[in-house]
Amino acid sequence: MGVSTKSGEPNDAKAAARPSERLCKLPVFRPVTVRLLSLLSSEDADAVAVTALLNSDPAFSAEILTLANSSLYARRSRIDTVHRAVVVLGMERTRALAVTVGLHGMVRGIQSKGAGLDCWRHSRATAIAAQWLAPFYRIHPEQAYTAGLMHDIGRLGMLSAFPEYPDLLSSAVGSNQDLLEREKCSFSTNHCEAGFFLTRIWGLPEEFSDTASQHHAPLTGEIGDRTDLVRLACLFAQSLGFKAASAIDCCPAESLVESIPQGAVPRSRFSLEGLADRLQSELERDSIMP
Repeated sequence: MGVSTKSGEPNDAKAAARPSERLCKLPVFRPVTVRLLSLLSSEDADAVAVTALLNSDPAFSAEILTLANSSLYARRSRIDTVHRAVVVLGMERTRALAVTVGLHGMVRGIQSKGAGLDCWRHSRATAIAAQWLAPFYRIHPEQAYTAGLMHDIGRLGMLSAFPEYPDLLSSAVGSNQDLLEREKCSFSTNHCEAGFFLTRIWGLPEEFSDTASQHHAPLTGEIGDRTDLVRLACLFAQSLGFKAASAIDCCPAESLVESIPQGAVPRSRFSLEGLADRLQSELERDSIMP
């Protein structure tokens, strides 16, 4: 029991309440993104409805168009309307674009630009690795990409809510579990718990709550498990040099290849060199950095 304050409330009770209070004060994840993710989770979604929703936020739709015309998609002809972007790119890729724009807003608001950029690069690397691994899990590549991009939203939230958090990341050593324990000790929460909390209070689809809260759990190798796919993609991102905490331990990438599910191996073999090259080339010339 913590020492009682003048109000009669134990200090540890106030400390336990403080993380959720700080996280609750964060700006809501881009509202149009939340509504779009909800719409696209429905079987009734169509290009007209998605276009109307995107156009309801002119600044958001402008960012969508900028991103649709970036080197990320390398289209030969320019996409000049939101409706054309939705039709040409498809629903799943539009979903990924919306999440990217929403996350941009969070990263831009982080005071520690170095820590924010490291977290963004780790999230992007995890998304690319998840897309690369998707056929082995029999999951749509764009769904895998979006899940990977969103998996560290709790860490972005902690970077925004706790000014001291970047110092913890820069000094963290040991395993991912050691980092979670140190976060819990320092802030009464960790980035997985923060991810679960934020996805719930912001009303994001449950699939994002799962990946945000469980991406450091042990691998299961279960085909069709999107969260397990993100777990493995996160480990690959770390092992190939894209870490949110630079000194944290990671498995050799070669050993992670053995964790790829074998029951759904696609025709082409997994190429570790190919993934490493793609991460390096895309993140070196990343046109969607915040």
